[in-house]
Formats: sequence, structure tokens, C-alpha cells
Amino acid sequence: MIPEIVLGSVHIPTFFLVISLTLSLLMVFLSSRVERFGKSRAHAFNLALLLMAAGFIGGRLLHVFYEELSYYKADPIQVFYFWNGGFVFYGGMLACWLVGWLYCRIQKIDFLEWADFFAPLFSLSHALGRIGCLLSGCCFGAMCVLPWSIQGRHPTALYLILGELIIFIYLLHRERTALLQNRGPLQRGHQFMRWVFLHCLLRFEVEYFRDDFRGQFFTLPVMGTLSISQVICLLFMITAAAFFIVSFGSSKKLYTRPPS
Repeated sequence: MIPEIVLGSVHIPTFFLVISLTLSLLMVFLSSRVERFGKSRAHAFNLALLLMAAGFIGGRLLHVFYEELSYYKADPIQVFYFWNGGFVFYGGMLACWLVGWLYCRIQKIDFLEWADFFAPLFSLSHALGRIGCLLSGCCFGAMCVLPWSIQGRHPTALYLILGELIIFIYLLHRERTALLQNRGPLQRGHQFMRWVFLHCLLRFEVEYFRDDFRGQFFTLPVMGTLSISQVICLLFMITAAAFFIVSFGSSKKLYTRPPS
């Protein structure tokens, strides 16, 4: 683990360095996708900036109000000391979903169309951002004796990095396939929901190997005791599955409709 880089009297937290580099790379990737898909550059970058802000604020707030409320109640100013760490990914994800939907509604643009456009960026951002977790030593795993363990623990951040990179490659493949087959509006929202389902499935499984505080939300048969992150994962997976069921039903009715 390399929690910080020391350059004389300057201490640079590797987590925030990785996040800064990741955001810079994503903006370049976003620009190339705007050109490729002929999207509005203004809407793309407005959404990107809003999602970055929403992710930051939402991730911080869920940490403050769920994980360490008593600590921050005792010293409220610490809420603003974000450089000391303390973010929950799904707090950021929920905030991004809400802010993205509100922006699209206000601007009268298609939310699902833009969600599809951003899906590969969401996946890549999560994969690269977890490098910061791996270097800083947060989100650590349970003790194990496996050959790939890091300091005797499951490298859960590495599991998420590799899993999310596979999802990212899969999304790009599906996107390329859809373009080659020139699919119409029936695919609207599918790319985003694929990412939601696969990302949450990955995170749900990796949570079982984590050993940092996740909060024991409640217990289900077979699944055992679930963390708040796993509960959110289940809700998102159910939402994605319901979307695909409704979408499949709608497309089936469209294809079986008799000619007028």
C-alpha cells in the first residue's frame, strides 16, 4: 500500500491523486465519445460536471449520516475535511442518478439515451477510482492465505478493478455490436441497465470478502447478513431486471402487432 507520496515537505494522498488523474482521463474519453456519437458537447460536459459534483457530495453525505454520524455530530466541522477520507460509492451513485434525471428533465432531453452514453464512463471511472482504494489501503478485505493476498488479506479493491474492467470491455463490445446492427429505439436504456446490473452483482459478491466496517443492515436466508451496500445492490439489480422484463414485453408486443 502507498497511502501517500512524499515530496520533501509535500504529502500527496494517492487516493485523491488517482481520482484527479481518473477524472482528467475521463474528460478526454468523454470528448472522443461526443465526436463519435455526434452528441451535444454542451449537454455532455454539463452532465459530466454535475455528475462529478453530485457523486462527491452524495458519497460524502452517506458516509457522514450512515457510517459515522456520532463522530460528525461531536465535531461538525470535520464534515468538510474530506481530504481525511470518508466516501460511500452508492451515496454518490444515487445522487448522480437523481441529478442526471433532473438535468435531463429540465433540458427536455432523453435521460435513458444519455445514461446509455455515459454507461462506459461510469464503469471505467469505478475501475480506475478503485486503484486509489488499493493504494491507500481502504476498503480492505478479510484475512486469507491465498497466493494473491495483499498483507494477508483479500485484495477486494483489486477484485473490483478487474471485474469492472471486464464489464467496461463488455459494454464497449455491446455498444459496437449495436452500432453495426443499427438497432433502433428498442435498445434505449439497455446499456445503462446492463452496467447497473453487472456492477451491482460484482459489488454484491465482493462485499462478502470485505472486512472494513460496512454496517450489518439485516439478514436474509442463504445470503446471510447484508451490508447497506448489498441492500442497495439488490434494489438496483431488481430495478434493472424489471426494466429488461418490461422492455422485452414491449418489444414483443411491437413485433407481434398485426400490420395496419
